[in-house]
Amino acid sequence: MHRPLIAAALFAFAAPAAAQTADTCRNDPKFREQDFTVGSWDVYTGDKKTDEVTMKLILNDCAIEEHWRKTDGRPTGNGIGLFNYSRLLGSWGYTWATDDGAATVFRGNLVKPGEIRYVTERPLPGGKVRLRHWTLYAMPDGTVRELAVGTEDGGATWTTDYDLKWVRRR
Repeated sequence: MHRPLIAAALFAFAAPAAAQTADTCRNDPKFREQDFTVGSWDVYTGDKKTDEVTMKLILNDCAIEEHWRKTDGRPTGNGIGLFNYSRLLGSWGYTWATDDGAATVFRGNLVKPGEIRYVTERPLPGGKVRLRHWTLYAMPDGTVRELAVGTEDGGATWTTDYDLKWVRRR
């Protein structure tokens, strides 16, 4: 006789708890640090459009899904990425895979609002390591700068791998 009342009470308490869980990432400032990249973008190397990228919030705003498409006539280099903040590690993670077999994993952190840097290491012959810093910057004009630099001497000298400009598609 009291079972329907108990079931209704349990449901009433469970519904707000489920809603709170779904909003956990949405309302956590750590998960919002890279929202400046969300949207659809044309990507330029210098003055030439070479790519298009779409960054979309997914999984209750707990991750950002990236779709990268070449527009410069190259048949490969299209890719998919996943950005996510890890409470366990206290840092951002990024996983990247392409249609030509390239794949890598990065760890990242906010440098300052509107600037997030990811880091990865690649083994080189002879036991050396190439360290890469890959940074996304929110620029004052609403564009995003994507800069990748690398070093093979522990940071004594750095070379630019690429320097891209993202322009929001209207």
